[in-house]
Amino acid sequence: FWQADLTAYSLAVLQTENHFWKPWISQWHRQDHMQAMYEKGISWNDDIAVDDGVTQLNNVLPYLSKNRLKAAVQLRLGRMKELHRLYEGFSSTSTTTYESKEDFAMYGILTSRAMEFGNRINAVMPMYDMINHSRQPNLGLHFNGEEFALVALRDISHGEEFFHCYKTLPDTWDEDIAAWILIQWGIPEQPIEMEEAVQISPVLE
Repeated sequence: FWQADLTAYSLAVLQTENHFWKPWISQWHRQDHMQAMYEKGISWNDDIAVDDGVTQLNNVLPYLSKNRLKAAVQLRLGRMKELHRLYEGFSSTSTTTYESKEDFAMYGILTSRAMEFGNRINAVMPMYDMINHSRQPNLGLHFNGEEFALVALRDISHGEEFFHCYKTLPDTWDEDIAAWILIQWGIPEQPIEMEEAVQISPVLE
């Protein structure tokens, strides 16, 4: 239930004046087709709305099968609605349709920023959550069970952007992993041999 716990905490921070974490959480944003589905509060069994979202995702990464994408999207949407029902809303004030949409929006943003560190530890790390993904990262994260440390994986030039790898990738393209990365972060992880063949963006126009 960590997704609901962290979503509820983040919403509570935004409602608390002068909270230490409020400036950081206030600048969180996400803009991709999966987030659009979260924000609309689409139900997993709304075939028309889900199919439309899946089509948009498939346009971003056409190498994925629509059936595989649909199953993955339905799992995510179903999980969000289940947790929202069990918690009777993620926010103590989420009683109106508008406030429920705020809950759903934060859920999508939060789950895209949170990381799993093992031993059932899931968290969002300041600064680290703002670093972009790359298959050739120049930063790594070390966690010894008590402390976190960002480490340079190679020499980093002045002015060079920081990157880390959101997920360890196999040497060959894997459709299941690609679908997960697209839904989780809006990143079109296309086959390596196709990288230069198609120029695509996960960001909504």
